[in-house]
Amino acid sequence: MKNRNIFLLSSSGPSELGAIAAGVIVQREAADWRLHTLPEPASRPQLARLLRAKPDGCIVHCGQHGSRFREEDFGGVPVVWMDRDPAELGPNALCVVQDSHRAGRLAAAELLRHRDLVAFAFVDRHLPSFWSAERRDAFREEVAKDGRPFFEFSASDARTWHRRIGEFLAALPRPAGVFCATDGTAGETMQAAARLGIPMPDELAVVGVDDLELFCEQQEPTLTSVRPPFIAAGRAAAQLLARRLANPRMGGAVATFEATEITRRQSTRRIEVRGARFGKAMELIRRGAAAGVGVDDVAAALGCSRRSAEIRFRKWMGCTVLDAIHAARVDLAKRILADGMVRIGDLPSRCGFKSAATFRRVFSAVAGMSPRDYVGTLRSRAAPRGSLRPKP
Repeated sequence: MKNRNIFLLSSSGPSELGAIAAGVIVQREAADWRLHTLPEPASRPQLARLLRAKPDGCIVHCGQHGSRFREEDFGGVPVVWMDRDPAELGPNALCVVQDSHRAGRLAAAELLRHRDLVAFAFVDRHLPSFWSAERRDAFREEVAKDGRPFFEFSASDARTWHRRIGEFLAALPRPAGVFCATDGTAGETMQAAARLGIPMPDELAVVGVDDLELFCEQQEPTLTSVRPPFIAAGRAAAQLLARRLANPRMGGAVATFEATEITRRQSTRRIEVRGARFGKAMELIRRGAAAGVGVDDVAAALGCSRRSAEIRFRKWMGCTVLDAIHAARVDLAKRILADGMVRIGDLPSRCGFKSAATFRRVFSAVAGMSPRDYVGTLRSRAAPRGSLRPKP
């Protein structure tokens, strides 16, 4: 059987695209695919020139904007659409979409835990989309259940967005929690807040979506973000395409995947304690848990004795320092498991645990289930759900 040439076309940046491609690669190795990762063409003539190479199939990721193209533009080449509104496509289309409502609910849970926040807001990106609207709606619904005020910001173009975002933030009651449609939108929102001199996270706690690690770590403060399982999404897209290639008469289908975790960083780590270096200590735990950070290291970051560090953690966090370190290690393990590229047996050493037995015991205690059961929940959430139907 000859190798199949598969094109992965995307409008997204390298981090997100790389994770999706990693998921597709799993299928490539199983099906003798040659994967070509390319920027999404800017026009139909460019697409037509690209298709002269006669690919056997295409995966089109419409991450940063709705695709410029229609199904007929691909001239009968099998296509799987990622992050494209299924309502825009025909009944035989194949789609992989995020459960964006889930992202909104995770962001709401992260911000609503701060009982002193007096208002909440959703900040849309420059180019609103169906998935950003779903994130907003779910977030607004959770805030309404809690009975606290909700505000939202959007603009028709980038110039208007940048001109008005400062006015919106200045008028927003504070302290406030802000959920942004993407990490990029969150970064721009935080820059606007910094120009206004709004302290973050004390007066403005911010959550993004996509958990682009390098980007989030470069923000000041570092950015808390909802983490979609992009590798699982890429794998789901590849599986749908493989099914269509094996059976060209296959009907339309949609695979839905959802975020299950949020990476908590400084932008929502609000500690209502004045004069403490607690935020820095928590960042040390988050960043150094896998590298073997210990209780003495945390005490040094707090500038106190080990006994005093334990007292402060019990008072402010309701747990011991070691509990906080274990929680950070389990969070890392969950993120690696969500990627689906590492065996469970390889996790203990990668996540800072000295033995497999300790890893299993701590993971089960923190997550409420074994590592294997957690993988099972991830697989069920990434499985295809039903046939493709237009959204109401």
